[in-house]
Amino acid sequence: MDPVKFIHEVGSLKLIPRSGWLKLGIRNPENVAEHCFRTAIIAFLLAKDFGIEKALKAAFCALIHDLHEARTTDLHKLAKKYVRVDEERARNDQLDFKTEFCDDVEKFVRDADKLELAFQAVEYSVLNEFAIEFAENLEFETEKAKKIYEELMKRRDPRWWR
Repeated sequence: MDPVKFIHEVGSLKLIPRSGWLKLGIRNPENVAEHCFRTAIIAFLLAKDFGIEKALKAAFCALIHDLHEARTTDLHKLAKKYVRVDEERARNDQLDFKTEFCDDVEKFVRDADKLELAFQAVEYSVLNEFAIEFAENLEFETEKAKKIYEELMKRRDPRWWR
């Protein structure tokens, strides 16, 4: 892996919008890099009760969970019905290490990914009432994620500082 090329490729995630929000009409939606950042923080929080090493591992794995989108872009659910993307091949071509070390933290990453979507949906629902539908009826694997989600959906107010 050429570190200069790799770092440029990682940086390109800042240029790739999360396409599902565009489909909903959200102007200037979050980009993939922003999504990965908050997903990493959430994964850390979900895993921290299992030790700092597991929490750091979950955070790193969440940071790279959508890295392949630097090559494939972010496809929304409707597009995925028609387009096949070999995410694993893209990841393997990008990285000179295997990501199997993420296997034991995948549940935290999956839950963090869904929670990040739910938080973003609540935030965008201020701009577009239909955005909240992206947050509804999500299922989680960890108890901590379930509790955070329940609290989020109960409050549904991203402007807590008012």
